[in-house]
Amino acid sequence: MKTKSIRNIFVLALILTTAFGCSKFEDGPKVSFRSVMKRIYGTYRIEYISKNGEDLTNYWKSYYDLSFKIYSPYYERPDDSPSLEVSGFIECNDSLISYATGYQTFIQIDKDVYIPMKNHMIDTSWYPGRHFYPLLMTPEEGSVNFKITRLTDNEMWLFLDDDRDVYEIKFKE
Repeated sequence: MKTKSIRNIFVLALILTTAFGCSKFEDGPKVSFRSVMKRIYGTYRIEYISKNGEDLTNYWKSYYDLSFKIYSPYYERPDDSPSLEVSGFIECNDSLISYATGYQTFIQIDKDVYIPMKNHMIDTSWYPGRHFYPLLMTPEEGSVNFKITRLTDNEMWLFLDDDRDVYEIKFKE
């Protein structure tokens, strides 16, 4: 009898946790058994990108072949200061030009979760007509804090409203 009561309490607790689980993300998941940092780590590609509601995914995929790798510089120890590497190619004037940058960043985890992204591009003339921002920006502009709105084991959605433009970016591993 006692075993049955304990099992029932456990099942009830699991159901309540699932039904009323708190989430830091607007677009779920409500409950996860992996930490925020472990879900952030991965190598992503852009599946969808928009600026002010205009879908720019086809434009992005036509000219950019970049991957975004987020990982712990301390190997298996999760940390809120991961390294971020962006690498790949940008098409300019019918040529593929190599692009690579990397830096250590700081993930802000409070009520919401934010990830800063910046670019260390020294000379934008290397990529004429392909200065897509906010992902690719000059050093004078610094970094911007993207709000993570969805974070699953293989997806990370970002949102930015910088008072001029609104960006939505959907990454997939």
